[in-house]
Amino acid sequence: MSDIENALDGMDEVQAALAAERAAQADSEGLAILGAMVEAAYIVAVADGSLSENETHTLIEGFLKLTEGDVDQDAIAGMLEYAGEGLESEGRDARFEAIAGTLEDEGLRDGVFVVASAVAWKDGGIGEKQGLAVRALGKAFGYSENKLQTLLAKGRHA
Repeated sequence: MSDIENALDGMDEVQAALAAERAAQADSEGLAILGAMVEAAYIVAVADGSLSENETHTLIEGFLKLTEGDVDQDAIAGMLEYAGEGLESEGRDARFEAIAGTLEDEGLRDGVFVVASAVAWKDGGIGEKQGLAVRALGKAFGYSENKLQTLLAKGRHA
């Protein structure tokens, strides 16, 4: 079982919510939701100033699993590049608020938070800058401290 599968174990509702969103919305809207999810995880991953190969692999694998292969690796890599451009032009907090507006479903929010925290735990654990980014994402999603810690722990076991 891959690292990200372990992190998402027991989160069938995340996949169900994502599948329902894909079925209920036009392709462009579904891709906007996936793009927001990828962007949130990317912003947390690069908060320490870099995106390692291990972090990139975890991001791509996580989103391939969440989409059940409906979106290919190249499309996800393109979303990561686009996320970098948005972060550079608007800043972390503005992007997290925009992402929270796009990801209104609680299951989707929880899934993206677990993937983002799993990526943050890579390469020696969550440092101060990534920890602040994770907290900012949780704040944008309206998480209580208890929920934030619960989902963060789930991401740690990836």
